[in-house]
Amino acid sequence: MKVPIGPLWVDSDDRSPVVNPATEEVVDYVPNLPIDVVRQAIDAAHDALEALQSMTIARRSRLLLKVAEMIRQSQEDLAKTMSMEIGRPIKSARLEIERTAMIFELAASEVRRALTGEFVPLEMYEWPAGNEGRIAIVKREPLGVVASITPFNFPAASFAHKVAPALAVGNAVVHKPAPNAPLTQIKLAEIILKAGFPPGSVNVVTGDPVKIGEEFVTNDKVAMITFTGSDRTGLGVIAPKAVARGKRLLMELGGSDAVIVLEDADMKKAARAAVVGRFDYSGQYCNAAKRLIVRREALDEFAKALIDEFNKLKVGDPLDESTDIGPLISAEAVSSMRAFLEDALSKGGEILARLEVPRRGFYFPPTIVKLRADSKARALREEVFGPILPLVVVDSDEEAVEAANATDYGLDASIFTRDFSRAYKLASRIKAGTVMINDTTRLRWDALPFGGFKRSAIGREGVYHTMLAMTEIKVLVWRLD
Repeated sequence: MKVPIGPLWVDSDDRSPVVNPATEEVVDYVPNLPIDVVRQAIDAAHDALEALQSMTIARRSRLLLKVAEMIRQSQEDLAKTMSMEIGRPIKSARLEIERTAMIFELAASEVRRALTGEFVPLEMYEWPAGNEGRIAIVKREPLGVVASITPFNFPAASFAHKVAPALAVGNAVVHKPAPNAPLTQIKLAEIILKAGFPPGSVNVVTGDPVKIGEEFVTNDKVAMITFTGSDRTGLGVIAPKAVARGKRLLMELGGSDAVIVLEDADMKKAARAAVVGRFDYSGQYCNAAKRLIVRREALDEFAKALIDEFNKLKVGDPLDESTDIGPLISAEAVSSMRAFLEDALSKGGEILARLEVPRRGFYFPPTIVKLRADSKARALREEVFGPILPLVVVDSDEEAVEAANATDYGLDASIFTRDFSRAYKLASRIKAGTVMINDTTRLRWDALPFGGFKRSAIGREGVYHTMLAMTEIKVLVWRLD
């Protein structure tokens, strides 16, 4: 599959396969672009700024609505492409494509709010002297070229969250998809260009992630990097170099989301939320329910409800309409899950439930494992990007909060209780960007700020908030006399 760079669609004799994780068969190939072509993509984005920014805001807004319409017209093709390249169940993939269209619509609407400035009569302020003869306008202007990097798990929605706000405010984009999930995003870029955005306003580069990332960081024409991925790469590799060069950053870096179940909770509701929160798309989400923290008084009733819900799940072919859980993204991901489970068992873990999986494909058996709250198991400290759900038992609310905060992450969390006052007090002490009460962590509102504490984020995504991050504030002052 060719990639868009400026007005051209570029290919290469050097290509990498995109593998269907359910069948281990090659779906398509994408070019491994040499670094000089990556620079050409950045140049193309920079050259497109004049045409993009000469469009009125209203015109860009209308084009975003057209993109949303075209995405819906291509829903089945995009959903099938996504399902084949990342193994996401087709019924879930369709929902993501619809959500993607809605993100573009939201960007078309929110750009008015983001770019509406302020009029300030400076006579309100005594200092500096002479303010009775001055006025000011505070406005926002686009940064320029935005380099965006996404992981494999939300190829459509993650792309939309970075590209739609950038285009809305007048930034051009150079986008690097995950090596194992580029196809959906290339098709989305094609839709954007066909809708009428200028050539070069969206460019897609594929190839060596390290070399492309280094070019993003060091190229002076890149004004901002928006990255979703591991904290190791984001904080350890990209951020130090980018900040040293004065580039803006927006990063969503993962989580180890805790779900606290108190003894007065609705156990069936909590169990359903935990199962969906952990095992949707085989647990390959940053805001998946990655740790269960259960009050001892609730353990027996909750564990029964949890296993009942868990056993209803169907593992299988992601193109099968009845499938709930598909494969992991790669053989390396399967090996990683095996290591997490072996570590948990070596530290006293007990398997409470496990499902069978197909022999072919990158499948790992969904597993619920009980651990001691004071266990040093990796699954309670690190981000587990797969279908393993650890459960620990605590004897107090204080212990529950300590367990929830016992990681370097702070993305989302959930609390299940019928006592609002109790939930509010606990939520106020949990270090997380979003805390759900009586609901799954696997929720995100595209209009609200999304991110987290500690190593989970730099800044907040969310269409309006992303637009603020992708613009600079400028103050214009007039002396009237």
